[in-house]
Amino acid sequence: MASAATQANPRLIALTVPSIPGSVPVARLQVRAALGSRELGEYADDAEIITSELVTNAVQHLCDNGTKTIEVTITYAGSPAAVTIAVSDSSPRGPIRRDTPPGSEQGRGLQIIEALSAYWGWRQEGGGKVIFAVLTREA
Repeated sequence: MASAATQANPRLIALTVPSIPGSVPVARLQVRAALGSRELGEYADDAEIITSELVTNAVQHLCDNGTKTIEVTITYAGSPAAVTIAVSDSSPRGPIRRDTPPGSEQGRGLQIIEALSAYWGWRQEGGGKVIFAVLTREA
């Protein structure tokens, strides 16, 4: 019966945070807690890093005084096992993956997301966008 409930409502967390740098650690902590409480801790490290990168990018690209918000949603699909991290914001500008030179301290976010996830992507939604990354585990 529990698996039917999981399939009916795969959302683990839906969190809205202000577009300020302090939202990054809040989002990371909430994602880790949500995964841990559902016994999905094996996804937590990668999900936390991906969440951090996506929320950081959203904060940087919204360029406002914290009046806009960022939404973080984590969903779980049981068959095949996958966790999806989705971060949405009001900027319609899509992400740009850059090839950064060695030693650069910025511009690696999407490279990190690409390395940790099975796949990632984005879509325009409302007046903004949603960027998502899917984590899978071998059976």
